[in-house]
Amino acid sequence: MVLGLVLIGRAHRAPQPVPLATPGAPPQVQVHVAGEVVWPGLYVLPAGSRVQDAIFAAHGPTPMADLGRVSLAAPLRDGDRVLVPRIIQPTFPLPPAPPGYMGTRERAMRAAGLPGPAPSADLGPAAPRSPPPVRTPPVIPAPPAGETPQTVNVNTADAAELERLPGIGPVLARRIVEHREAKGLFRRLEDMLEVEGIGPRLLRRLQPLLRLE
Repeated sequence: MVLGLVLIGRAHRAPQPVPLATPGAPPQVQVHVAGEVVWPGLYVLPAGSRVQDAIFAAHGPTPMADLGRVSLAAPLRDGDRVLVPRIIQPTFPLPPAPPGYMGTRERAMRAAGLPGPAPSADLGPAAPRSPPPVRTPPVIPAPPAGETPQTVNVNTADAAELERLPGIGPVLARRIVEHREAKGLFRRLEDMLEVEGIGPRLLRRLQPLLRLE
């Protein structure tokens, strides 16, 4: 009888709460994505992410990114830096001028119907006229395998560093610095076209030697 009363009392006892284990936050890694990506910066990714995930987190590569030199499948660790390199574009010299090349001044005079330059004194048979020298851009040699070319950071370089670039003189270097101070850092290399004196042709020659950070 006593045993029955004990069993009845236990049956009516309020059940004890069962603790539930709450899952913790998934592990994460912080990586720095730099170079030829749309939006460089610091990104937080799930643990186990790959280099490709970090590039996509930075809004993808730019048109100048050389993904062939990046291991997209490499795993990421906390504190890693993912640097997407730029495509190296060697500059080739222009071909020599063809025979009968006419200078800019002579073409303008002929188009206006004006007589050409006065002939020189008759000193015998005229020698064949050589074309004017063609100014060719400097050839930028490709770096040896495994090495990267020396580049200039256009967002931190002063005028003296910018003058070492081919085609950049003191006036143009000062304009780049003044434009950067007035309107802020360059977000893309194409923004340098806003600087007076920098055209698409000069920018294409300088792109292998420039960086944004």
